[in-house]
Amino acid sequence: LLALMTLAASTVLAEVHSTAAYDNVYDLPGLPTLDLACSNGVAGLSSTLGFDRFSQVLHYPLVGAVEKLEGWGSLSCRKCFRQSGQSINIVTVDQGDTGFVLSLAALDQLTGGQGQVLGRVDVRYEEIGGWECGL
Repeated sequence: LLALMTLAASTVLAEVHSTAAYDNVYDLPGLPTLDLACSNGVAGLSSTLGFDRFSQVLHYPLVGAVEKLEGWGSLSCRKCFRQSGQSINIVTVDQGDTGFVLSLAALDQLTGGQGQVLGRVDVRYEEIGGWECGL
């Protein structure tokens, strides 16, 4: 995958290696956010932003789960990550088991339309400011 573009002035953390896969559940714009680990709580999509459906998330369909999210009500909810490849920005909305689990639309953008064929890919990512994901 292509090298990650760095920002001249941002609050980025160190780049980390991981993997990204997809789950079609994140491609459903009508999915209630209450079905997600990031539904409510101090950083919840519904409780803090009033988002009741995926389609309301400003960076949709560039959303997904991440293993570093500790579970319901995590302060890692709504974090924004830039991933390598086509250099896409992802909003965390749920807890995952391994690496990132994205919408197929997001994985397709990351892999040039090869998400379903590749299934899981190696990525490099860094946390970036929420404004870069429309938060």
